[in-house]
Amino acid sequence: MIEAITKIHTTSSSVTFECGNIAVIGNGEFRASSGKVDGFILYADTLRYENGAKLSRDEQGNLKCLYQHFVWNREDFIDWDI
Repeated sequence: MIEAITKIHTTSSSVTFECGNIAVIGNGEFRASSGKVDGFILYADTLRYENGAKLSRDEQGNLKCLYQHFVWNREDFIDWDI
């Protein structure tokens, strides 16, 4: 099981969570209001490991919890659909 997120990379359509020796990739899209980008919607059904294996519901929930710990002292940017 993933223990911590160490770094997050984003593009206009994907997010990569670096978790030590493991990377998790998910697809999504930017969210905007009043003409400004204010977040990123991550689609849980696209979450997968680098090798292509999909994350289980428990792993998705764990990743979301780890993300919340990661952004504790940073700005939250992802809107999870889990």
